Amino acid sequence: MKNFFPALLAMAAMAFAANVQILEPAGAEFSTDAPSIVKSILRSAVSQTGNTPVESSSDIQIRTTLSTMGSSIVVVVEQLNNGNVVGSGRQKTPSVDDLDVAIDGAVRDALASLAADQAPESAAYAPEAAYQDNGPEVVYVVPVERRSEEDPNDNFAHKRPTRNYVSYGLGMAMWHNYDFVDKSCDQYTNSDDCHKDKDVDLTWEQAFVFHYGRIFEVIPHAAITIINNMNISFGDEWEWHETFLIGGRYFVSTGNVTPYIGLGAGLGIQTDGHYADSDEGFAIGLATGAELGLIFFRNSATQLEIGLAWDALWDGFESFDRRFGAGSIYVAINY
Repeated sequence: MKNFFPALLAMAAMAFAANVQILEPAGAEFSTDAPSIVKSILRSAVSQTGNTPVESSSDIQIRTTLSTMGSSIVVVVEQLNNGNVVGSGRQKTPSVDDLDVAIDGAVRDALASLAADQAPESAAYAPEAAYQDNGPEVVYVVPVERRSEEDPNDNFAHKRPTRNYVSYGLGMAMWHNYDFVDKSCDQYTNSDDCHKDKDVDLTWEQAFVFHYGRIFEVIPHAAITIINNMNISFGDEWEWHETFLIGGRYFVSTGNVTPYIGLGAGLGIQTDGHYADSDEGFAIGLATGAELGLIFFRNSATQLEIGLAWDALWDGFESFDRRFGAGSIYVAINY
């Protein structure tokens, strides 16, 4: 009879455990596998409260939302009963490393009322169990090491989930080359012997642009970018102009429609059929660029972007007197 009443109470608690349906978490798109990981932690947290997590439809559900506030992550868990919010829990963690602890606390708070309603009446008063002598009480003390935000030995900022986007776009462009004068004319005294047809004036021509980018939003107002714009012209002469730039963007706001400005530097390549001398028409060297644009549906996992870009490419790495350039406008999808 020594352990009869505790076992009876445990069986009663199991009998009153509720089935809790876990809805898909929102805001967990900071990495590819984050939604499945967050849902696994939610199932574990529900089990720790004494309830049963289920995938099928249930009257009792929990709805989870993750959002960033500065460099912290806020976890909000709501208990729904027949569609009505009857309980909620909120936790904030400064690092993604402690996200599981925040989820556990939020789930426990959200289901607190459910646990109170499910407590069997027999647990309120059990004199035999209360006065049962089970021997000396043993308390285990487990040290938990927690890193303080003010730890002077911590020289690194807390990690923040980074939202990564791949960007594809198409549009129109205007490119230009540079003035070229055939220096071989200087050796001729008779101008009729000079090949003036090799001289090329600065030319502006229309082109198509293919835009590719990688966007890494490190904080709500800034992102690291890798931008590749390729211009191709099918006018009087063949022209191919491409730059590969690493830089950053500054977002003016964090709203659903957000303007941005950006800068970048890297390398570029150019082929221009206007020049009779292939060495003049082909260039590879340093490149820079600037961008200005507008992003729609900024807070969504899929975005629409309208961008304006300008880049400059110098022929070689030492001389900056021969410069190709291109300005483009494009529409892109970021996902």
